[in-house]
Amino acid sequence: MSAYCTVQDLFSYGLPRGALANPARLAASVSASANAFSLDQHGFALNDQITVRADSLGGALPAPLVAGVTYYAIPLNASAFSVAATPGGAAIDLTTNGTRVLVTTPTPDAAAIAWATAIVDDMLPAHIVPLVAPYPPIVTMTVAELAVGKLVGITGSSSKSIGEMVDAARKRLERWSNGIPLRGENVPAHANTAVSATAPYRDCRGWSRWGGL
Repeated sequence: MSAYCTVQDLFSYGLPRGALANPARLAASVSASANAFSLDQHGFALNDQITVRADSLGGALPAPLVAGVTYYAIPLNASAFSVAATPGGAAIDLTTNGTRVLVTTPTPDAAAIAWATAIVDDMLPAHIVPLVAPYPPIVTMTVAELAVGKLVGITGSSSKSIGEMVDAARKRLERWSNGIPLRGENVPAHANTAVSATAPYRDCRGWSRWGGL
């Protein structure tokens, strides 16, 4: 299923830039000898994107890592991981130990959009799905708003429940979809309304003698 909106649409339909809190986690330690970060229950899967920065209170990045550059996780266990410069790449050889290193992951924009697309696709009446691009603006807007709601819910930036947003989206799409004509494979075949005779005519009441009335 194609996504019904883009990341740019999230900002076009109500997400202020910088509104999503994306807190960093402080690594317990970074070891040059093990080329590993210690961070209890880090939750990273292979190739998850990671950025690092030094804490302003006396932190220092392990060389050769650079703040703000995207690295890719190599989980070692539930509490330790290395980083690679490219997806599937080898662990970067750390030459110094890091101190007070903050680890950040991107907000899951693509996952939120995929979730919202699936929710909206399930709301739409059968005779108009699957949608094809260019998508109706109201569908793009609704998907974007649901995705934003999901993201702000994940980051704790909103007090509005996802359930409320889904209910409102459903009502909006129901109003919009009323009266949309059938299309595609769901259009029924045209009925043949022509009259055809299947049996010879019988003048049971003798109308023919009165001129065939």
